[in-house]
Amino acid sequence: MNNLPKLHYGPLAFIYDKGIRVHWCTENETPTFLKGKFPHGPNVQYHNVIVDKTSFDYSIPGVPTKYNVDFPQAITKFVVMADTHTNNHYLSTMKTNYDFLIICGDMSYSAQTDEFTYGFTGFPTKPVLMVMGNHDKYGDKFHKINQHEYNYYQQVRNIGIFFVYIQNNLEADAFTFLTNNAALGYSSDHIFIVVHHPIYSTGGDGSIESISKQMEQFIDNHPQLKFRALFSGHDHVFAAFKRDTGFYFVNGAGGGGRDTMRDPNSYAGQRVWPADELHGPQTYLDEYCYGYQYHKDSWLKFTRTEVNFEANKIVYNIRDLDADTILVSYDQPI
Repeated sequence: MNNLPKLHYGPLAFIYDKGIRVHWCTENETPTFLKGKFPHGPNVQYHNVIVDKTSFDYSIPGVPTKYNVDFPQAITKFVVMADTHTNNHYLSTMKTNYDFLIICGDMSYSAQTDEFTYGFTGFPTKPVLMVMGNHDKYGDKFHKINQHEYNYYQQVRNIGIFFVYIQNNLEADAFTFLTNNAALGYSSDHIFIVVHHPIYSTGGDGSIESISKQMEQFIDNHPQLKFRALFSGHDHVFAAFKRDTGFYFVNGAGGGGRDTMRDPNSYAGQRVWPADELHGPQTYLDEYCYGYQYHKDSWLKFTRTEVNFEANKIVYNIRDLDADTILVSYDQPI
């Protein structure tokens, strides 16, 4: 037993192509295999095994627990979080009544393996999808975990999801990717877009008008896409916007520090909110505030977004992670 490999983190189940990718990281290079299905594999530290089905039992070397992945044919609920920043506190409160989890970036502070160790626990059976955040971009650790390019498209049953990275002067690549790959989502019943930096935001960094307009143009130029919502993070506040029939959510931090937004001395250029929550269209007229006519609500809360598919509508429940109550719900007829 002393010769068994020691885990850094994992295992994690990722939605991958039409199956599931099981990922884990060990302290040293060890053989890659899932017991009962793949008897051997290369000696590596970052392990990945792709299983060409979505319902199976598995275990990994050095871990006595046996796991079961049972990904449903029909999606009824998924959950969105952002900015966990190595803190597993809120991730660990996730219940099992959801089909998969999306993380909108910044699982770490500097993309070190030990940081991901703290954040990536507790998801061996519920699949995860994620986009890179500005704190995750250092080195190659995030890419070893995610096994995707900066920008990618993932089909999840009847749902199409675009994951794009629009920071650090890479937005041109992101919008080229969206334009060149839009047709991948034409046959999907629902389209979602996942980014890290918001398209509209009441937070400290706010909106970047040129990027906001490019995203608007992409959505407007592709009516074949049944666009439902865009999910983001980065600003460590919750905010909801609605443009035409589509929602744009900034998820409140899922573990990283919550922005106060009330302290004018916090840092240069910081917007100051007049209250702990904002509602309705805002009247700010500066370069950070493009799209404020679309504003619905903002809170200084740790939150997650719960996306529920019901008869003829999608319901977005915004959960206060400290109180474990629903702050607000938004209905979207479909």
